[in-house]
Amino acid sequence: MASHGFPARRIAALMGVSESGYYAWRSRAPSPGALRRAWLTRLVRDIHQESGCTFGARRIRQELLRRYGIAVGHTTVEAVMKGAGLRGRAGRLPGPGPREGARTPGRRWIVDVLAVTTLPGPVYAAVVLDAASRALAGWSTAATADRALVHHALMAAAARTEPDAPAVYEPLPGCSFTQRAGSLGCAPAGATVGDCHDHAAVAAFWDTVHRELDGPCSRPDPHRAGERLAATLDRFARQVPAAGAARPSTP
Repeated sequence: MASHGFPARRIAALMGVSESGYYAWRSRAPSPGALRRAWLTRLVRDIHQESGCTFGARRIRQELLRRYGIAVGHTTVEAVMKGAGLRGRAGRLPGPGPREGARTPGRRWIVDVLAVTTLPGPVYAAVVLDAASRALAGWSTAATADRALVHHALMAAAARTEPDAPAVYEPLPGCSFTQRAGSLGCAPAGATVGDCHDHAAVAAFWDTVHRELDGPCSRPDPHRAGERLAATLDRFARQVPAAGAARPSTP
């Protein structure tokens, strides 16, 4: 109130505090706790903005630990977000849990190809999901849909899960593909058509992608739809621990 021009003496009398105490408080340097809170707020705000305003406290806490090695409690992140006026969006990544008998992570993949409409023309995105964790193992985008598109996505997945894998990752035991990928002529050699569980995992994954693309931060720009899709897939891939660096591939 004093900073808005109200007399400090009258305000102090109204609040039952001394005027000298008010001026001492105003000239006091911020405490270490306040400085740390301001620093943490800036990091949380940056992560929240980079996520398209979709990350909640749980995923921001994971990013703080992964990026900066900062281990903080869930309630602390929630309090920081509330104080900064930040909110996440509902939904978890990835979708339904692995079916009974699924292999260990990195041993069985699901391949799908989706066409995204943009003003310059369609952009095709190939994704490789881990069947056990439902996590994004690799991805690739291109202006055309063919086996090369899927090949680059598989190479990205191989680089993440097996850094010493050969340049050509065939045959592909345990790899399945969706009917959509098959209809586009993008089925990898040696793979089989996925079952209902595989298709459900892919559908849940794309639902999550669309929720992130439709985030509240800004209005969707059809000219940059391909860029926003690539940035979202890259963000999903970076959230998953990998044996090697996350390297998306674009032919």
